Amino acid sequence: MARVLITGASGFIGGYLVQKALDRGDEVTAAIRSGSNLARLGDPRIRLLELPLHDEEHLTAVLRQTGRFDQVIHNAGVTKAFSRKEYEAGNYGHTRRLVQALQQSGTIPGTFLFVSSLAALGAAPAGAENIYSGQTPVPLTPYGESKRAAELFLESLTPHFPWTAVQPTAVYGPWERDILTFIRLMQNGLELTIGLRPQRLSFVHASDVAAAIFCTLDTPAALHRKFIITDGRAYHTTDLGAAVRQALGKKRTLRIQLPLGLVRRVAGIAEEIGRWQKRPSPLSRDKIPELAAENWHCDVSPLIEETGFQPEFDLYTGMADTIRWYREKGWLK
Repeated sequence: MARVLITGASGFIGGYLVQKALDRGDEVTAAIRSGSNLARLGDPRIRLLELPLHDEEHLTAVLRQTGRFDQVIHNAGVTKAFSRKEYEAGNYGHTRRLVQALQQSGTIPGTFLFVSSLAALGAAPAGAENIYSGQTPVPLTPYGESKRAAELFLESLTPHFPWTAVQPTAVYGPWERDILTFIRLMQNGLELTIGLRPQRLSFVHASDVAAAIFCTLDTPAALHRKFIITDGRAYHTTDLGAAVRQALGKKRTLRIQLPLGLVRRVAGIAEEIGRWQKRPSPLSRDKIPELAAENWHCDVSPLIEETGFQPEFDLYTGMADTIRWYREKGWLK
């Protein structure tokens, strides 16, 4: 049984990490912020801990009180923001402060796993078949740049700090809300795709992300390395719609391809609405370069071969699982 600290525990992927750790019999401490939604953290075995990632001095004091953890999974981060500065603060800044607080408090764990993103690498280089771990990182968005900055910080540490990192591709599954809008439109017969050129895509179910992370933690040779996480399949533009149609039991939808120029204008409107509502939109103009990139196929073989990870879901079975859950919970009628 390991003593595990999970940051971002109340979030989408965080809830899966907490459940996976409980299933393994680990002693779980869920790091949260004041006001976090605790809907998925009601199990009495979970210890809740408010962790002030914005304040290194306070953070050091809290960690000194809690004592050393065997494993720290740093999953907290910012996926939607109004500015580059907010991405940098939430992804690079929080990571740097947490690592320094662990060092200063004398509570360096056996393994520190950083949940980065495929966005830190960017799309496959021109002429390459897949995105691969050794490629030169070229992030396409401020979000990807902030995750890459956090990776560079970890890489700059002395060999004595036991870090590893994972880079999940597009993650979906029960509890995820952004893809729900797309699914609801398809339920009403409308399938929207972005861009006029076909894309090569990759996906992974959130449950498989959690499984891959713990496989990585259980692999001593994973220290000081980064692993891409996908379900190991290669998809194309039409597969997402086909998987959703199959799960919904719909034979056909009206498929409309939206030109990138139109998407950019819609994203600008979504940004303004988000500012008015004080809630960043999942669609913003800074995400357009990722939406336009043509090749997101990945080489996931290092993760599978070296950690023993075996994904449970492909996009079709995973989407069936997701939509079944949406219906059971009343998120989808």
